[in-house]
Amino acid sequence: LEKDGNIDHIFVTIHTPFFPNGGHVADDMWYNGNNTPRAYVNGRAYKKGIIQRRDELLDIIVNKSKKTLAILTGDEHNYNLLTITDRVNRYPYPYKKEKLKLSRKIYQINNGAAGAPYYAKEETPWMKHLRNFSTQNALVLIDVDGSKVFVRVINPDTEELIDEYFLTE
Repeated sequence: LEKDGNIDHIFVTIHTPFFPNGGHVADDMWYNGNNTPRAYVNGRAYKKGIIQRRDELLDIIVNKSKKTLAILTGDEHNYNLLTITDRVNRYPYPYKKEKLKLSRKIYQINNGAAGAPYYAKEETPWMKHLRNFSTQNALVLIDVDGSKVFVRVINPDTEELIDEYFLTE
């Protein structure tokens, strides 16, 4: 995908947010800042902690890719946009493992705002970088026109505009 000149942008879709904001701060890829929990692969615990594993995935999609623009998630029953840069506090205090340096920004768009009861915003180290956290029903529409990427978020029940922004400059 990186070498394909016809592809300008890559969107990665995963269920679990890299940085949970409401409803799954005690699990997902954070566990309230506890790196002890392990991901399981083929029934076996992965050797590194959940925060280290999160950083390995971030390294692939941020530092080793120039085209990955956003991570689309949905486990948490809310809508929000999180801008992730190297300046964002992504670690618990104290954190004694190696910290990943990010070479550029990436966006995490969470759209789990349908289905189960809604999850309220929780306190996290990165919460000041959240944009327009909402518990309304939400439909995220991503318009791609060449190098331009524009996002609209609407409530499908009321057709109210919840959020809109460019992901590219």
